[in-house]
Amino acid sequence: MSEPTPLPNERVIYLHGFDKKELFALVDLIKKNSPDPKAIAFSTSTKNNVKMTVEQLIQEVRKDHATMMAFNEAREAARKAGLPPPPMPRG
Repeated sequence: MSEPTPLPNERVIYLHGFDKKELFALVDLIKKNSPDPKAIAFSTSTKNNVKMTVEQLIQEVRKDHATMMAFNEAREAARKAGLPPPPMPRG
């Protein structure tokens, strides 16, 4: 049996049961009170991820967060260079 992959020591916030207005208010509040808001990966419950283990969820959310952070950096670099934005990553 193989050893489980160690969980990243990075922040993940998983929200369930909130409406859209509440979600945005919570995310804004957390980001405003964090010394490094870009380091926090947020996720809401979906039909697929409620079936994941916590370990799987954390790994998937962190992977998606890293992809989006790289995309945002590329988009900002393109904007500064006067180029069209890169295509949005596909999941």
